Amino acid sequence: MLAAFVALVFLTGGGSRDDVASLVILRPACAFFAAYALTAARPGDFARLRVPILLLVALGGWMILQLIPLPHGLWSALPGRAAIAANDQLAGLGEIWRPISLAPSKTMNALGSLIVPITALMLYAIQAEDDRRRLLPVFLIVATVSALFSLGQYAMGSGPLYLYRMTNIGEAVGLFANRNHNAVFLATTLLIAAWLLTDLHRLRTGVNSAKPILYAAAALLVIAILLINRSRAGLLIGLLAIGLGVALYLTGLRRGSDAHAQQLSPLRWLPIAGVIGVSALGAAALFANSGSFDRLVSLSVAEELRAQVLPQIIQMAKDHWVFGTGFGSFEYVYRSYETSQFLREEYLNNAHDDWLQWIIEGGLPAILIALGFMGWLAGVVLGHWRARLTNLPRTQMAAMALGVLLLLLLASALDYPLRVPSMMLYAVLMVAFLADTPEPAVKIKRRSGGGRA
Repeated sequence: MLAAFVALVFLTGGGSRDDVASLVILRPACAFFAAYALTAARPGDFARLRVPILLLVALGGWMILQLIPLPHGLWSALPGRAAIAANDQLAGLGEIWRPISLAPSKTMNALGSLIVPITALMLYAIQAEDDRRRLLPVFLIVATVSALFSLGQYAMGSGPLYLYRMTNIGEAVGLFANRNHNAVFLATTLLIAAWLLTDLHRLRTGVNSAKPILYAAAALLVIAILLINRSRAGLLIGLLAIGLGVALYLTGLRRGSDAHAQQLSPLRWLPIAGVIGVSALGAAALFANSGSFDRLVSLSVAEELRAQVLPQIIQMAKDHWVFGTGFGSFEYVYRSYETSQFLREEYLNNAHDDWLQWIIEGGLPAILIALGFMGWLAGVVLGHWRARLTNLPRTQMAAMALGVLLLLLLASALDYPLRVPSMMLYAVLMVAFLADTPEPAVKIKRRSGGGRA
């Protein structure tokens, strides 16, 4: 059931806009899946995920409070409201009540978007151990599908492979509307591929199996798409994911259960060496024609609009850090800070720094929710660290999930990937893996003898 939900979200939830037509399918379907999770849950199923669920509920509660109209005297005293209050007087509207949110319809959409991560946590909580473990190959399959879509989009330039009306036509966007979001997702799955290869090595199931070849092939396809995607964020996250993946794989080599069998065995290095070697060759071949390389060396980051308006965005955060402007309202609030020199055909619908936008839209309550999450996350990570000597494979799985989550949070400082429903799902399931890590599969030992007594 969880795999079907993941497929549904990635097929219909790849855009961050509130006018994406597929949302009329996605959100009612989420309600159905949530109802199923509630009816199928057993006592105690939600216990280990209680904190993430409660934090999401608290976030939703603050969004609801941002939508409640306040008396004119109280509302007009909030930062940034005086000019609107003056316009109300000029228009003869009088002292009308208004909510904290300066774009209530956008805040309502943000509130509705929370149904995706909450449903994902509920479904994860009711899954059996085997089903939870199978979720990681599912993400790699989704990445492969998105990479194949990207390849077709890059070759065709336009056509039915683009799933969204507002998208980067001619770019490799995959299952997303934005090429940067596609690149970040694909890049982080390289770490999942590394863990899957590490687990195969631990179980000794890769010798007579096609899985190592399939996992390595998926990783190579992802790397190739990153090189033609022209996303700086994707390339950065991809390099970090490869580095973390290599470290994870080497840790598995050194600390496996049969240490004497691992020494000086060059075959154990083939999967990771193949990925690194072929990706290096691919980089050398593709960089000559790749827009990513041209964009990196010929354009200064300061020349881009998002870098030029950073001072205004920082000022917005300073002005609205207490109560916020309402989730989803950035596009409208920014217009009051936009100067004439930045007026152009392109417009800024997000800050492209979700850490700052979180402060601007959510204010102090949102900051406290984020700090609460970080404190809880630190406690969970500390618990895994203390248990590393007694259950290393489980700790490695948790480390992989933590690595993916940290990479997504890093990418959020450069863009807004976690405002996309499918990326919300992806991130929150990594949180679930950390909070309630499934026990790794147990190696099945072969019988030494096979005759009857």
